[in-house]
Amino acid sequence: MNDSLTYSHVNLTRWASSILSPMILLGCAIGNIISFMVLLRPRLRRQTTSIYLAVLCVAEMGTCYTGLLRQFLLDAFNLDIRLINSFTCRTHIYLTYVFLRLAPLLLALVTLQRYLYVSQRAACSLRSTCVQLFCLFLFVCLAELHLFIFYDLTYSDTRPRTDDVPFECTVDKVHHKSYYEFRSKIYPKLALVAYTVIPLAIIILGNVLLVRTVRQASKRSRSTTRKKRSVTRMLYAVSVLYTVLTSPASIFLAVAPTSYQLAPAFRLQWTLLRLLFYLCHSVNFLLFCASGTFFRQEFASFVRSNCGCRIDWTNSSNQPLTVAGITKFEEETLAPNMKYLHQNNLSSNKTEQYSSRLTERISMESQPTSV
Repeated sequence: MNDSLTYSHVNLTRWASSILSPMILLGCAIGNIISFMVLLRPRLRRQTTSIYLAVLCVAEMGTCYTGLLRQFLLDAFNLDIRLINSFTCRTHIYLTYVFLRLAPLLLALVTLQRYLYVSQRAACSLRSTCVQLFCLFLFVCLAELHLFIFYDLTYSDTRPRTDDVPFECTVDKVHHKSYYEFRSKIYPKLALVAYTVIPLAIIILGNVLLVRTVRQASKRSRSTTRKKRSVTRMLYAVSVLYTVLTSPASIFLAVAPTSYQLAPAFRLQWTLLRLLFYLCHSVNFLLFCASGTFFRQEFASFVRSNCGCRIDWTNSSNQPLTVAGITKFEEETLAPNMKYLHQNNLSSNKTEQYSSRLTERISMESQPTSV
């Protein structure tokens, strides 16, 4: 009975992973690459929040293609990248956790930065943004360096140490007993607090303060807060979805004991939670399009400039045209001399059309009429 139950769990796990993982990976690649390119277009990258979100797209692609891709190859083709040699074991698990830790810290940092910018408590320049991102990346790389040092192809830490049991990419609990105790008992709870509880607290509290600040600012001036609201809505959507989809997997890993990994239901439960977790990293493009007005306009401009297609999002009812024929978004983001140049071009075109019509009329009146 236990053997049949285990067999059914294994088959169901492989079936779910083999079908759903490629969809999530494809959506992650297409969505994050397009989002990265649109967020770094000249008009959007003036907002430092767009730079943080662009870096977040890179971190989420790295998270999916180091973690989910490995599980897909393992479930679909029984191929484990970490078992190729000792170097791939250490490198892969190190990069997996580096990208995994970057995403929540980036969201917490961008939420804090956005609140300081909207509330006008601190000036956010491109230089300070790059320094913050570099320090964050350096901190994560150093904090997770212990994985690269102590992990190796060795005997399993959950199975008997016999010659019949194949090696795994794990920690040798005989040679590194102290670190194994740290990794098994202290590190999961420490990671839960440092990479889940604290970032989520900052994200939730920061978004609450952002909502209050943006509402107060919109009462004072509607024209100056339109761009702030658009970028802030994108941050709301990403933060809320990240909180909902990633928390279950993080809590499950911290609470479940190491011995539970041998239970038949563990693999199925962990696979479903893992797919839910990685789904969060592949839907940013949809969230940006649904919540960001300026992102939709820039995406439409990106498609027109690269594919020759026309997406009529800029002339919608909530973005009326001005007298010069440009949208409110273009009027706010274009430099003043560019706007005047656009208006002068339109007026000169109208003058040329009027002159040509007048010339044709005079020439027709000057022709002799036949009797």
